[in-house]
Amino acid sequence: MSDTTTTPLQRATLRLGQIRVNPLNVRENLNLTDTFLKSIAANGVKVPVVVIPLDDEGTAYELKMGHRRYAAARATKDTDEERDEIEVPAYVLDPALREAGEDFIDQLLENDDAYREGLTELEKADALFGAVDAGMKQTRVAQLTGRSRKDVTQAVRTAKSVGKRTRSALADAGTYDLDLEVLGVLGEFDDDPTAVDRLLEAYAKGRFDFQAQWERDDREERLARDRVRPQLEATGVRLAEDADTLPPTAEPLTELDGPNGEPMSAKAHADCPGHVATWAVNPVEPGAVDYYCTDPGGFGHYPPEEDDQEPEDGGSGTQEDGTAGTVTSSEPSREYVMAGNKAYRAAEKARHGWLKEMIGRKTAPKPLAAFITAQLITCPKPVAQWVGDAGRRDLVKELTGYDQPAERAKSATPAKLTLLNFAVLAATFEKRMSEARTWRTDTAARSSVPELREIREDARTWLTFLAEIGYPLSAVEQAVVDDAAYQESEPDPADTDSQADTADEDTPDGAASAEDSEDAS
Repeated sequence: MSDTTTTPLQRATLRLGQIRVNPLNVRENLNLTDTFLKSIAANGVKVPVVVIPLDDEGTAYELKMGHRRYAAARATKDTDEERDEIEVPAYVLDPALREAGEDFIDQLLENDDAYREGLTELEKADALFGAVDAGMKQTRVAQLTGRSRKDVTQAVRTAKSVGKRTRSALADAGTYDLDLEVLGVLGEFDDDPTAVDRLLEAYAKGRFDFQAQWERDDREERLARDRVRPQLEATGVRLAEDADTLPPTAEPLTELDGPNGEPMSAKAHADCPGHVATWAVNPVEPGAVDYYCTDPGGFGHYPPEEDDQEPEDGGSGTQEDGTAGTVTSSEPSREYVMAGNKAYRAAEKARHGWLKEMIGRKTAPKPLAAFITAQLITCPKPVAQWVGDAGRRDLVKELTGYDQPAERAKSATPAKLTLLNFAVLAATFEKRMSEARTWRTDTAARSSVPELREIREDARTWLTFLAEIGYPLSAVEQAVVDDAAYQESEPDPADTDSQADTADEDTPDGAASAEDSEDAS
């Protein structure tokens, strides 16, 4: 035991039984978290508490600073006798040198955020990684810090993956409040500074999950294309990187008849001088290609006979002067369609991830019950299509994480039942809008998918509700909600020519609306 003769500050080792809690401590909630309690149990108290002596014999002290450490240390033992014997480091102050009211000032200086700055999540990860890198086992790091082994592993992986360029970008952006999950995603793209910049911009706009999925899909597509190019070259197949550069006469093989009247295959067309591949508009898998013939007529291929095109409203297409009018089919560029498909699919994956997290909660957002009831009463087409649809049932399993959702429902709490019912509705709407062209507003898409207007309306209902309960809409989803043409970048408010006119019903017969034009696209 250290001597307690009068000095301004003295280091000592005290038993908790010698220390009395300050009755004037202003902290009402000690916030003894599991992590803090586990750390104290593993390490003991390492940061000294601050006390003043209550007698001249050095047998009793009043606690001035360290009430959380004191309480957490006592919580590590089961009986008062055991707790009183716990030893902690302490600084002993001379009460004669303290001013009236200094207790309260000390409490403020010790605990107020204005005077303290905690470590950022990345700095914490660096500390955990530093311990592991120095030779400490991750299990031991977890024990000493009160964290789970999983959390330590994630922190170490994040600290290793986030390099100097990304750290510099974080510093430049002044972004220090990122959690480990977000930092881990940045670490995935540490070798791509532009991707990190896009991710940080998306984080600021509340669209991080969508952008992360878009970046992953984009990287996967680029890597797949790098593998496919030499394969095409080895087989002698020409590749048009940009299908919009193909001649106007080019037709996809899916629109041509084969030698015996069957659909034309890439193998049957391989020897044609006009045989060419281009990246698929809506790839089933990364790196997929579509095959074209650059001049079907010139090389003796003939498309199936088609009926004469009729106006959407069933009219004759005759102009006011009685002459035959030309019905315009304003098909957007392949580049625009590919970009929109890519954004739509990334949004779909990010949305499913958000739904899984939300459905996995213990409590349901308040608006869910009313939405579920309204949909069951009105029974719109997505709901009506539920019965007997295996795809929707599989999606329910994916969203809930249960192989047997019905069995889980038997023991579920009322809140969990609400979430399970919501998962069923989520599956119905998600399957309804799984059509890749749901985001499109052009007449070419509408002519290909007769129900596209109705699908977009159902998608609008669904996405609007998700936004109301906290889902951050991506730009392509917002365009569906607004019933507007998707724009790859944020529109310039001053550029009125680029604003889409979404009132299709008001578009004159035979004319392309603003949303149908390539300029608006």
